[in-house]
Amino acid sequence: MPASDSWLDTLPVDFYDQLADTLNLHGMAALELLSRPATPATARLRQLITLDVATVQRLNTIENQPQLLTMLRQEPLALYDLLLLGRLVLETSQAAPVLAFVRQSMQDITAAQLNQVLAYCHQASAMVLGLLEEHVAAPADTASLGLHRLAVEEAFAEFLASQPAIEQPVAHLRPLPPQLHIMRLALLLAVSLPQDTDHPFAQAVQALPHLQPGALEPLITRLGQAQAHEPLTLNMPEVVQLYQALQVCGMVFVSDLMSQIGLEDAFPTISDEERRATEPAPASNREAVGSIVSGFTQWVQQNFPDNPEIAQARQQVLALADKL
Repeated sequence: MPASDSWLDTLPVDFYDQLADTLNLHGMAALELLSRPATPATARLRQLITLDVATVQRLNTIENQPQLLTMLRQEPLALYDLLLLGRLVLETSQAAPVLAFVRQSMQDITAAQLNQVLAYCHQASAMVLGLLEEHVAAPADTASLGLHRLAVEEAFAEFLASQPAIEQPVAHLRPLPPQLHIMRLALLLAVSLPQDTDHPFAQAVQALPHLQPGALEPLITRLGQAQAHEPLTLNMPEVVQLYQALQVCGMVFVSDLMSQIGLEDAFPTISDEERRATEPAPASNREAVGSIVSGFTQWVQQNFPDNPEIAQARQQVLALADKL
């Protein structure tokens, strides 16, 4: 950086306090991206920035004003790149895992409050980036930090263009506790059917493209982090996955298949508290499961009556019933 770093002496005494949330959130976002396996799409981005996983983890340990000032004196460019990369991630769909973690760790935070935090951090990072561009030297072979920022933004845009298209949400739910419980149960059941069984139903379930373990893993993770009564958005592939998984779950629970393939003790039944949350309250676990499966099925049929993906999924489910 320039010979003099006297500008650091002009920073307010509560500078760290103003930036604590911003550093934390941007650090998580940068770490999430850099923790992914290296690919050709990330090669240029990684070459431009002065960050790796170890550096971000070290920057994430800053917890007071003296530590922040020390970092600004010794590694200002690393801090600049952390804020820049974190900001780029948080402005795009790549932030989804980070925001899901924040919602999970701060269970009482609402969507509106999370948006307020994001807006504050966005404003704070813009302020610090501008400040550093005034006082910090650019990397070698780069005329200014502003040009460095443009190069990183271009590389990030190329990275985004290489990512698979994001399915747009088609449904917005607020699941009750028993509904969320059975959704999770259904997905786990679909991936837990024994691979070595000769039961035709289990074999048919394992052949369904939407219920492959790899395909279900992202939705299992999402529902594991979801909170009852909180908004839950679903895209069409996820609607199909839940539709088929719940149908499979319903068929298993009303048959003796669980005992036949040794899964009767593998999954928890719906609790009395959760069962009482349904209206009207079912008399048994099987009725509770059946009620939730039936309700979701009706909702899908009412909201997507002419959707070809749902029609195909329904035909596959009907074929499954014959295997029982």
